[in-house]
Amino acid sequence: MEAREVLVTIRLNQKHLQQIREVDPRLRVHYLVDETAQPDAPRAIISSPAPPEELARALQGTEILFTLRVPPDLLARAPRLKWVHLSSHGIDHIQGSDILNSPVLVTCSRGAYAAPVAEHALWMMLSLVKEGPRLYRQQQEKKWERFPLGDMEGKTLGLVGLGSIAHRAAHLARALGMRVLATKRHHESWDPGLAPVDQVLPPSQLHRLLAESDFVLITVPLIPETRELIGEAQLRAMKPTAYLINVARGGVVDETALVRALKEGWIAGAGLDVFQREPLPPESELWALPNVISSPHIAGVTPRLWDRATDAFCQNLRRYLAGEELLNRVDREKGY
Repeated sequence: MEAREVLVTIRLNQKHLQQIREVDPRLRVHYLVDETAQPDAPRAIISSPAPPEELARALQGTEILFTLRVPPDLLARAPRLKWVHLSSHGIDHIQGSDILNSPVLVTCSRGAYAAPVAEHALWMMLSLVKEGPRLYRQQQEKKWERFPLGDMEGKTLGLVGLGSIAHRAAHLARALGMRVLATKRHHESWDPGLAPVDQVLPPSQLHRLLAESDFVLITVPLIPETRELIGEAQLRAMKPTAYLINVARGGVVDETALVRALKEGWIAGAGLDVFQREPLPPESELWALPNVISSPHIAGVTPRLWDRATDAFCQNLRRYLAGEELLNRVDREKGY
């Protein structure tokens, strides 16, 4: 029985590693943490980084790699590599790697992030419309001051992008009695059974979605076509009472235009988990704006994330060993 060499370079616990090993007795699973592959991993599952020379030796014989980031010269370092599975939802962080121009299969953990990221987006929406920051300040100041709050029922959620995160967000929004619109590149192939979306529009009708939405949720991948997709013209197209929520990638939004929009009242506020520069620089005006709720790119990071990511990898691992089509394959032409 021929051994199949698997290298795991992200921090996992023993339960996850055993789950991978139990997929098939042919697997030889090597666990060598690459600090550069997962620099901001939760400390709860800390493992000592492997020496670079040990990683280099392991890569030489690796057929299957479970990682987050990959070096630009991965093919030269792993000549037997046939499949890379990323623990991330997006792939913009591996643009420039030679594997994207090679026969090596690349998959990601797209579905693993849908529920927590959609929940985080909903939390931001509710916090903004229910005046969360103001109420928190009043609590800290022991100040009793009553004022009217906004509501969600009957409002319109506009989804820019209609992938797994947007599907989950649509279900959450419908539970609150909201109308849901979305833009999708291949809108004509949309399956209404996937999520409760009232209308799916082509990207050419983005301005219509922006004009009709009370909340605009960005979930598109960062590719050349979506870089600074939301700029001054798009922000001015939104209602002055509307909120922008970005849980995708910071590069999708022109931050200079967004700061102006927030300061000058083109829109009511924003919830931001991602930024053009991360960490967000101390000098950024976004830190101090009263109509902004921010988080440090952690929308998908929950205690169950690594369970979900490992489940996604193991499901694909079984399919790979059986010669079946892999799930969440990266489309090199689309860039996601």
